[in-house]
Amino acid sequence: METFSIAFKVGNLELDAIVTAFDHHRRFKVEMVTNEHDPILLQRLNAGEWKVEQAGQRTISEKGFAAIQEAIDSYLEKIYAAHNILVLTDFSPAATNAAKYAAAMACSFNSINIVLYHSMSVPLTTEIPLQTPPPAVDFQQETLSKLEELKNEILPLTGGGTTVTIRTDERPLVAAVNMLAEQLQLGLVVMGITGKGNLERVFIGSNTITIAKECKVPLLIVPANAVFEKIERVVFACDLKKVSETTPTQAIRTLIHKLDAKLYILNVARDGASFNPATINELAALHRLWDEEHPEYHYTDNDDLVQGIMDFTKEHQIQLLVTVPREYGFFEGIFHRSMTEKLAYHTHLPLLLFREDK
Repeated sequence: METFSIAFKVGNLELDAIVTAFDHHRRFKVEMVTNEHDPILLQRLNAGEWKVEQAGQRTISEKGFAAIQEAIDSYLEKIYAAHNILVLTDFSPAATNAAKYAAAMACSFNSINIVLYHSMSVPLTTEIPLQTPPPAVDFQQETLSKLEELKNEILPLTGGGTTVTIRTDERPLVAAVNMLAEQLQLGLVVMGITGKGNLERVFIGSNTITIAKECKVPLLIVPANAVFEKIERVVFACDLKKVSETTPTQAIRTLIHKLDAKLYILNVARDGASFNPATINELAALHRLWDEEHPEYHYTDNDDLVQGIMDFTKEHQIQLLVTVPREYGFFEGIFHRSMTEKLAYHTHLPLLLFREDK
């Protein structure tokens, strides 16, 4: 649930409303005053159309509803287009590379603000184990100093149109990310993942996996050796399960438009799954959602799910992989142990995760 305010115009009247968003920005309660007895209820359908579920106690014309919907769309555009980006850092080389990648992407996106964040509940990466913990004040000052250095390092990469700010506190990482997501109206969280030694893999990799499972906004995972280039080819890897109900279509579509990239849709299947009536219906739903974007549709039934995806990205020179992890097994299949090494540790391809609509 998320609450924000909108301004809209009906005739000569300029009005304000409080909007509460539910179901991953699919349903909205619109109130002119807090706790209205009979509020407006709107639903935003997958293809971008609107449905008035409840007209509310005021007499609002069709043009009035259109104005409200346009104002909500404008708000969502700012979020989906990643106007505000949060970059997580532990000051490791992998995290620094992710920050540089985010800065270059922000330039491409015309993003307004990057926030560099370090949670002091996550220790600084260091080559030498600390014998005794430093005083809290010194530790905070060291963190702020490192954040300032990182800010100065990435600022030139933004092209000058993006503000870079720094933040640090002692909140647990996941709680901090989700709180900042709401406070700052974040459209994207960025973090790195490393392919270095085993200890670094365990430390950084485990934090990446935890954030990916809990983050409420899209998460971009940047491999340690990834270098930003203009993104012209994006693949959305998906399965044929509850396509209409669970795919965050508008968020992904807005990103593709912002990048001005060609979209490929790769259907993945396990164990050579055959097409039955249910999957045929889901395939039809997939086309209804995406045909307007004129994507290329492809299919892979490689028993090794990750290998099938990676083979496709290599063959088509894909620059960004987008997916919506749906279940624990699917997620672990991408990130855990040997699969993690295949997809995250041993590739230059950034991975963008969207939360499943429920």
